[in-house]
Amino acid sequence: MNRNVINPQDLFVGKAFSQTVAVEGAARWIFVSGQIDCDAQGKVRNPGDLAAQVRGTLDNLVIALAAQGATMADLVKVNVYIVDLDPSQTAAIRDIRAEYFDAEQPPAVTLVGIDRLSMDGLLVEIEAVAAR
Repeated sequence: MNRNVINPQDLFVGKAFSQTVAVEGAARWIFVSGQIDCDAQGKVRNPGDLAAQVRGTLDNLVIALAAQGATMADLVKVNVYIVDLDPSQTAAIRDIRAEYFDAEQPPAVTLVGIDRLSMDGLLVEIEAVAAR
């Protein structure tokens, strides 16, 4: 499988995301449902703590990908939903993502502020697409 990441000169080049990702010859596409920071019993682990929830959610994404034989390096598209997103939080969220994503070829990423999620105390949900 070939993954071609291009960040056009006329677009902003950010940390922990790519502007475009093309995949050729992928044997498998893996679609991961929105992950949240909860334990196996469905209990929110870090209610109200955005940084801890971003990490916990990404940890759960690692587990979900591993179940399909994939890793974070296989990600091609990620959507991040944050409750009551304040633009001042963006850099911290991006820095945490950078700890998990491939530094050379990070996935395409969308960050969206929303009103609420499915459970009280949740501040972040992350869905993803991977290719292997």
